[in-house]
Amino acid sequence: MCLKILVVTAMYPHAGNEGYGAFVKQQVEQLRALGHLVDVLHFPGYLSQLEYLKAAVEVSRRSRRERYDVVHAHYGVTGLAVLFRNAIPLVISLHGSDALVGWHQPLISRIVCRLADATIAASRKVANRIPGEVIPCGVDLSLFRPKPKTEARQRLRLKSERKYILFPFDPTRRVKRFDLASGAVTTLAREGVDMELLTVSKVYYTEMPWYYSAADAMILCSDSEGSPTSVKEALACNLPVVSTDVGDVRRSCEESRERR
Repeated sequence: MCLKILVVTAMYPHAGNEGYGAFVKQQVEQLRALGHLVDVLHFPGYLSQLEYLKAAVEVSRRSRRERYDVVHAHYGVTGLAVLFRNAIPLVISLHGSDALVGWHQPLISRIVCRLADATIAASRKVANRIPGEVIPCGVDLSLFRPKPKTEARQRLRLKSERKYILFPFDPTRRVKRFDLASGAVTTLAREGVDMELLTVSKVYYTEMPWYYSAADAMILCSDSEGSPTSVKEALACNLPVVSTDVGDVRRSCEESRERR
């Protein structure tokens, strides 16, 4: 059965930040590969709250013009932009901080999810806060697989003898705790280890296997996560991961060991 889907998201790769919301784009591409018709409404919600109002108007316009089978909103707060979708079934995906961090985003998420027809939670911890079907974001194993380290470092112009610890997140997002990651690596460097923190956040996702393959380990210090795809991508590329116990990281690592 072919579905016509409208995906609404404030997170999507775009010029200047090609890594932003890459997991949403990957899901869209997989749905299209399965034969579904998918339109994407990406709006810059990070600019101002007015963008959510503009997106709501556009959702209403499109849902009147097109016969969609379902509207799928990524991130709880984005649900505000899809409430006027003209009686089309609504699915909302919760990805982490929209249910777990602070109080205002979880409150909004809880309200819009009650108005939705179905809710998807990225992890059990998310579902424990806001009820939903637990469906973690997947990883394309045909893309995320090990590459020769020497070739990867040459491609990225990294030193062959240095230890690189990968931090594949936006360092300006406080919840990611760049301060802890940089502090740990700086401490080891002061003790004489030739080590560098490799921070990558705006690279198109198809390039990420080269970074995972070039690094010696990945570090995740987040205060909160839903189901971080970066951990699954790193493990798929045989890159060791050091992480705080957040989201479903423990489960992802256990499943990776079982597959081996």
